[in-house]
Amino acid sequence: MISLKTWGVLAGLAAALIAPSLAAAQTWSKPVRLLTPNPPGSASDLALRGIAEVMSKATGQTFFVENRPGASGTIAGQACASAAPDGQTFCLLDAFNSALSPAIFNNMPFDTKNDLMPVVLLGFFPSGLWVNKDVPINSAEELLELARKQPGKINFATFGAASSSSIYVAWLKNVRGIEMTNVSYKSALDAFRAVIGGEAQVASYAMGPGLANSKPGELKLVAVNNPTRLPAFPNVPTFEEAKLSAVLAWFGLFAPKGTPQAVIDRINSEVVKGLIQNPETKKRFLDAAGIEPTGPAGGTPAEFAKFFESEISVYARMVKEAGIEKIDR
Repeated sequence: MISLKTWGVLAGLAAALIAPSLAAAQTWSKPVRLLTPNPPGSASDLALRGIAEVMSKATGQTFFVENRPGASGTIAGQACASAAPDGQTFCLLDAFNSALSPAIFNNMPFDTKNDLMPVVLLGFFPSGLWVNKDVPINSAEELLELARKQPGKINFATFGAASSSSIYVAWLKNVRGIEMTNVSYKSALDAFRAVIGGEAQVASYAMGPGLANSKPGELKLVAVNNPTRLPAFPNVPTFEEAKLSAVLAWFGLFAPKGTPQAVIDRINSEVVKGLIQNPETKKRFLDAAGIEPTGPAGGTPAEFAKFFESEISVYARMVKEAGIEKIDR
């Protein structure tokens, strides 16, 4: 016969085991917000709609996308960080408005490292180092050597002081001793078009839009900014292989600090299984958005947290080495 004391212990253990599932069930009793700092039709918006579809099917609850653009991602990020940690709010941020912002901006209204919890790393948004067809080089190494021999003669098209391109130009000068002229344009697309037209000689621009907005033969692709080489361009080296310190572009899902771990784990599991590893939904959402779920993408929340902390350090180091002072937003 089991004593009442033993029954009490067993009951406590059983309660502890089922608590996570009960917490998850209670959390998703009403529609869940998925915030993005980008407008409808953007890469992050499309990816987040994939998450909404997967989670709605998996839980039977409504997950909906809320677009909160503006202020370099701060509006959506702050709304996420300040939301109740009850599993009803998540946000999809990219590397720049989560890892770069603390290194480049003063007066951040929230702390991305301490006010948010990493949920799942969706993947990377590869960019290319594009060079005008008339520049007499055929590789990143030759481009850097030409710039070294002709300081200030090569125009690097960028799109603002807080852009990764501007950081690269300053970093190349301060760390590598390679001086290019930073020519700033209103947008990344304007900068890319300037290279096609010959106003500038080189630009860093996303692969998908780059291929869509150029014709064969107009540009030379000398490096790709991605953890691995792209299957479509197996002979083009990565930034790291080309001895360019990589500042990777990626997308990750976050939750307010204090969100129950059971909820974090459930979201991670469903998104990995239903979006990243599902060929059909991956094609409709991630592939269509130009997001590559390679490398550490699709790992556990703990693995994403470790990667995120490393990325914050990488950005802080590059901004410091580039000699870029923080700016007020």
